[in-house]
Amino acid sequence: MPFVKKKAKQLLMAAFFGVILVSSTAAIALNNYSNKKTDDTPVTSVTGTAADNYSIDKRASFCGTNSTKSNRYITEFTVPTYCAQPLAITTDPSGNVWFTEYNTGILAKFDPFSRIFVEHKNDIWPKGDQSMMWGIASTSNGTIWFTDEAHDVLWKFDKNNFTSFRYPISEKGQTFPQRIVIDGQNLLVNDFTGNKITFFDSSQSSKEIQYSKVESQTNDTLTASLTVDSDKNIWYTVWKFQQGGSLVRYDPKISNGTSYKLPYGMLAPNGISSGPEKKIWITDAGTSFFFSFDPQSEQFTKFITSEPRQSTYGNSSGLIKTPISRPYWNQFDKTGRLWFNEQTGNSMSVFDPKKETLVEYLVPSQNPNWSDCSGLNDCGVAQVLDFTINNDKIWFTEWVENNIAVLDSSIPLPIEIGVDKKDITLSRAENSTVLFTVTPNEHIAEPIKLTTANTATLNDIRVTSDSQITLDDESQTIPFTVSVDKFALSGTYKILIGARYQEVTVAQYVTVTVK
Repeated sequence: MPFVKKKAKQLLMAAFFGVILVSSTAAIALNNYSNKKTDDTPVTSVTGTAADNYSIDKRASFCGTNSTKSNRYITEFTVPTYCAQPLAITTDPSGNVWFTEYNTGILAKFDPFSRIFVEHKNDIWPKGDQSMMWGIASTSNGTIWFTDEAHDVLWKFDKNNFTSFRYPISEKGQTFPQRIVIDGQNLLVNDFTGNKITFFDSSQSSKEIQYSKVESQTNDTLTASLTVDSDKNIWYTVWKFQQGGSLVRYDPKISNGTSYKLPYGMLAPNGISSGPEKKIWITDAGTSFFFSFDPQSEQFTKFITSEPRQSTYGNSSGLIKTPISRPYWNQFDKTGRLWFNEQTGNSMSVFDPKKETLVEYLVPSQNPNWSDCSGLNDCGVAQVLDFTINNDKIWFTEWVENNIAVLDSSIPLPIEIGVDKKDITLSRAENSTVLFTVTPNEHIAEPIKLTTANTATLNDIRVTSDSQITLDDESQTIPFTVSVDKFALSGTYKILIGARYQEVTVAQYVTVTVK
């Protein structure tokens, strides 16, 4: 298959993602198209590595420190190829971890038992090419499939051989094969900029791949990732950045689509999963919010993450007033809990829909070049841009730190939390008290920071308490005051009350209804 540099496409994508970079890295890496060398850019230092794709002043931003850190829950492993920039990640039936390398075109495997990497070089990959290979999946027989936006290709890796399949080009030529979902023998791929969902039979072998497609119902929108519910309906979002969009349910049995308007304030709804009770869950990479959608009531419910730690965003300039976490992709584990990566919160997080609790695990590595970290130590984000779940292990990539990492969710938490009430009804200008109890599961050696956040706009709802507590190996109950402004809008909101200790934040949602 011939490869041709697509300069027009690269310029288009660079312009597009340059705009949304400040609110979503739906392809934050594509910002590098403006950093990538051109023929008239002098080469000041040749290393013979993938780092040569960046000028010297950009290498620290994209190639990382080539070192690993660990904490109680997360262990990191450095990718052997320097500046590989690992991106999409999955596991095969044997438990091996597979991931794509944005900056090299390599498909890599990591054996979690031997802790050995094997990097499979694609011999027909053009030297120096980069591609946002966002989607990767393993079939039941261990065949690996992954997407390649730069060359408009689906790749199949089987028995140590790469096979390429030309992805169907959209009419306007703005094709971007992004994520892959496996449904039985079929591969479902969203065309992020090409306004369609495509279906492929994974057993076919012809390079002229046979496919069917569902065209998005609106033009000039982004078609984000998809999920398949228990009734085999396909759900996905179509949206314009900061301009709203729709959640679409497509029934392939009758070839019919139904659209539901996305709620106001949803800026970049990238992640989507079908969960318990047939609810659809969406993570918004442009805010700190994630949402559930109930197909029966056709109602959305908004949730919020904790405010990011200052170590993630730095704020050396003092200009950041409302830091956001940017929850990105999401996926349910076998116990019915929703996992998602907080891209600028530098965390892996898990939400329990039954208990309405949230646990956020801080990622150890930090790259200061992606945050407001000037002059600050231990500051920044690793750009966790994808993850996969294998039983109680959550594997993820650190795109600008050149690491993959694993979170062991079976390790007990240091504290437990609880509230005396989970539902409050208040009128305007009223307040109430929620009693929040923190119970240690071990000796707590440091103060515990108390955190709050809520989904109300402006100052409609305020939640106040002490800023931190010290536990003496016994439970402690702290009052949180919930106050409703006299001009607050009526409605139902979620407040989040949490306790932060070392690398974890444990929190509980409380529903507040304003009459």
